[in-house]
Amino acid sequence: MGSVPIYLIMTPPEINSEKCISCGLCLEVCPAFVLDIAAEKATVARGDWCIGCGQCGAVCPVEAIIPEGAAREASPQLGTTSPISPEALQLLFRERRSVRRYTDKPISREILEKILDAGRIAPTGRNSQNVNYIVLTSVDQIKTLREMMATFFQKIVSRVRGPVGSMILSLVAGRKLVESLRESLPKVAYAKKEMEQGKDPLFYHAPVVMLVHAESWDTCSAFNCSVALYNCSLMAHSMEVGCCFNGYLSSVVNHDRKIKKWLGIPKNHQCYAAMTLGYQKIKYQRLPDRKPPKVTWR
Repeated sequence: MGSVPIYLIMTPPEINSEKCISCGLCLEVCPAFVLDIAAEKATVARGDWCIGCGQCGAVCPVEAIIPEGAAREASPQLGTTSPISPEALQLLFRERRSVRRYTDKPISREILEKILDAGRIAPTGRNSQNVNYIVLTSVDQIKTLREMMATFFQKIVSRVRGPVGSMILSLVAGRKLVESLRESLPKVAYAKKEMEQGKDPLFYHAPVVMLVHAESWDTCSAFNCSVALYNCSLMAHSMEVGCCFNGYLSSVVNHDRKIKKWLGIPKNHQCYAAMTLGYQKIKYQRLPDRKPPKVTWR
């Protein structure tokens, strides 16, 4: 057990054998093979395998299973009908968009906590719940991060322009990426002029910058962080807070040790997603459209 990450070690659920009706539903939904039926009652057979997902307690029709640490009073019952229609949900997906123009109005701590709570309930591989958040709300800190990113980009640009630097980057990052960077040089030069004029093509003067990071060795971390942050973006939209995912930021953080250290991200962690947040300055009149899904039916 000493080699198992702390966040994967969970206390198994408690089972009230007097209430148990031996329906076996808890065994069917348990993804970790924790439970068995013994003497016609559900029992914890392999407690050290538990991942604390709560599936068993959620499916039990007689509340015979209580997950460790569960607050029964704070856990609402499922409704008989869906809380939202498919049409309303589809509209939410379509309304959420990348927002790059923000007002100066700050986002309160209370609203940010509600947004983060939406990320908290997102699914994670093995129920690790290993998503870590960094929320920058200080104007000075966001400015510092912006300047550090600009410095990083200047170093990359200087290398791409030179034959030796370009060759080294090709060996490290791949030829396709270097070609893409070379094609982006005019845009980078334009963005630099924008910044010199006081504009912000990196964070768009957003009052909040949010990043998520997790263990780099965990193959589920990329999924965990991405889904959690997307949940946050949907909750933010429902509260009239706009967001814009920032792939440049997450990439730079993972390639610049100085920035990673400044943010306080552990060496064995990786930043998997980031976004800016703020109240929308511009009101959009129409919904964006997308291409049909690329599907292979088998």
